[in-house]
Amino acid sequence: MSADALALLARVNIVGAVAVLLVLGLRAPVRRAFGSQAAYLLWVLVPAVALAALLPRPESTTILDPVILAASDATSRAVPADARERAADLLFAAWLVGAGGLAAVFTAQQARYAAGLGRLIPDGPRRLRSDRIGAGPAVVGALRPRIVMPADFEDRFDAGEREVVLAHEEAHLARGDAVVNLAATVLLCLCWFNPLAHLAARRLRMDQELACDAEVVARFPSARRAYAAALLKTQLSTQPLPLGCHWPPAAEHPLKERITMLTLAQPGPRARAAGLAVVSLAALAAGAAAWAAQPATQPVMVAAPVWTSRPDGEDVSRVYPTQARAQGLDGRAIVTCRVAGDGRLERCNLTAEAPLGAGFGQAALTLTGRFRMAPVDRKGQPTAGGEIRIPILFRAPAA
Repeated sequence: MSADALALLARVNIVGAVAVLLVLGLRAPVRRAFGSQAAYLLWVLVPAVALAALLPRPESTTILDPVILAASDATSRAVPADARERAADLLFAAWLVGAGGLAAVFTAQQARYAAGLGRLIPDGPRRLRSDRIGAGPAVVGALRPRIVMPADFEDRFDAGEREVVLAHEEAHLARGDAVVNLAATVLLCLCWFNPLAHLAARRLRMDQELACDAEVVARFPSARRAYAAALLKTQLSTQPLPLGCHWPPAAEHPLKERITMLTLAQPGPRARAAGLAVVSLAALAAGAAAWAAQPATQPVMVAAPVWTSRPDGEDVSRVYPTQARAQGLDGRAIVTCRVAGDGRLERCNLTAEAPLGAGFGQAALTLTGRFRMAPVDRKGQPTAGGEIRIPILFRAPAA
């Protein structure tokens, strides 16, 4: 089970890393051509390909039947426990410790940020007012996010600045950005060992803020100066906020990037709509490509086949690789065959062998002619015409 979980985690991280690199390369040109909202939407590609990598690919009926074959001229040697399974268990335990540790760090950061807000009192629909001057403005929370305003909100900002600041925070609520950040935090815990995941989380937050800035500017095109003044007056928190929306404290020159964006001409409605359509199609295409690139799903035990005929020790002895026999070498091979109507195995191919080049693969293919399978029904249907994968373990005679 540990090995399967690690393989799944590795597959998701590999395709996710490709998607992250693609987004990092496209976000700037997409922002220039279609606007900040389209650049923010680009991040949909990452979960799209990750989810596609989890979807199983269709496969014909498959039956697994491990077969241990020994040469007849000697007693088989004991096979030690698979060291790879022990290593997989250790790696899985290390992953659990890392994921739990990062989750604990995020929990502590959220608690520290919430404690820094002081006493909060309701101040309008989905708004809270802090009794401290350095608290907010920000969206705090995930499932029930609220806008938190500082105690000196009216004193620090004039009427025009208050309007655009609240519009920015309300845009976060309307777009569900707090839920997006919750999902990003969970994925970051699961992929804590992947440096690209940490980079993607920071860039996602930046693009999120730029998208909200662009939305406010589109609503209040004549308020660019007031918006820039409000940004300069906003006290950017140095405390991380895992569950909520504010500019990442580790960002490089955040105010410069946001104010520079305000001075640029924004794409028109048609360009923004075209950008959203292009990015949506790109996400669908990336997901489909990730799904198509996945290997066939691992076989599922449908029913234990009843062998009416199978190789015996003498058969194995005749095909056992000569050099492997001389070295007392064990081996393993997996063959994939189609089940004929009379139970014979046909169209057999070698799927894997170990050690490579020792001859066990060819020996396994030679032995497939000795197998016959009795009909096994699955939901009332015979298995004839289905596919069967047979792992064959070769045990060498003792020296």
